[in-house]
Amino acid sequence: MKKLTVVLGAVALLATACKTSEANYRAAYEKAVEARRTEQSVDSTVYGGVRRQANTRSVEVRPGLNVDVRVQHVRVTEGGGGINENLRRYGVVVGQFKQRFNAISLRDRLVAAGYPAAFVVETAEPYYYILLGSYSELPEAYAAMESFAAKPAVAMKEPLPFILQASGRK
Repeated sequence: MKKLTVVLGAVALLATACKTSEANYRAAYEKAVEARRTEQSVDSTVYGGVRRQANTRSVEVRPGLNVDVRVQHVRVTEGGGGINENLRRYGVVVGQFKQRFNAISLRDRLVAAGYPAAFVVETAEPYYYILLGSYSELPEAYAAMESFAAKPAVAMKEPLPFILQASGRK
């Protein structure tokens, strides 16, 4: 009988200790919000590794005009609206996501807004970039980026839009 009482007491203790409360949810939420605010949280993740892996260099578009270009190895995402033959040397990135679903959703919104050349590429991790278009020459990519930035079809956060040079592409 004594063992049964101890077991029942332990079960009762565990049942009350495992209950979630509004205070627990609030504490977890505030911790997540704080982590999102600090750049440190991103740098310590695999996606921070993606950002560190990308090399940024300044390239002359025309005399007197330089633009930062991010150089990174990417491939076309299956189901992202593009094919490997469409991936040229320079792409205008207007969105970046950790989840494929979100990237494809943004790509679909861009197509509906009048940008049929938009497609999704991914890094090895994967990290997904939505390209407005892909261009062989830097001045073409720069002109497309400036045009889109003047009247963006979607909301963008820094550092968007930017030019991505797909490494290994001509």
